[in-house]
Amino acid sequence: MNRPYLILPCLMLLAVLAARAEAALPVVEDVAWPPLRDHCRQLLRALDKTGSLVPAKTVRELATLVDRKPDDPAAAGTAVQKLLDPYCLIAVSINAESRVKASRGPAIVRLEQNRPAWVLLKVHNDGGVTHALRVYGPELIRDGQRGAGRWLEAALLTEAPFTPELTGRRLEYRLLRLTPRESGKREATLQFDVGQGTQDLGFRAEVPILFSVRKK
Repeated sequence: MNRPYLILPCLMLLAVLAARAEAALPVVEDVAWPPLRDHCRQLLRALDKTGSLVPAKTVRELATLVDRKPDDPAAAGTAVQKLLDPYCLIAVSINAESRVKASRGPAIVRLEQNRPAWVLLKVHNDGGVTHALRVYGPELIRDGQRGAGRWLEAALLTEAPFTPELTGRRLEYRLLRLTPRESGKREATLQFDVGQGTQDLGFRAEVPILFSVRKK
């Protein structure tokens, strides 16, 4: 039996879910421009080296932005975020008490089995934390050993000009390498902390993500 009255609510639900997936990340205010400019220059070198999913057009626009003296440094900091945030898979927030939260970013990432893919993380560091950012999760392969349900390798870029430790600046972007070892529709929960006891008490330092992994 045709039930058109069921179709509209379903379409509305899909629209809401799509909107959530595409939601823009909050702009981090009061970001000092010279350190952000220098960080972006390091990031550009890393993007060129890793071949990340950030489009070449966006990379060129970012390079142009950081190579000129801005009339309004605050506006330049916002412009950087407008360029990079759409390609962030996850946003990590660290509050003044060093509690870590994580939320889904707007980037849609399609993976290929056994092929590394580099994705962006946005780190809003209100706590000025300089400890290492750590990523882990029940589906992540540990020490090269694949246990039950562990199908995804995840590792932050820690080679120069980056280090395992955060800079302590209010805003930075980091690159995360994802390598799926199985194909199909698969979910992985990515969890973050900057040391023992820094996970958010509400367990919001983890993000479940459904990936579509193409078979190689």
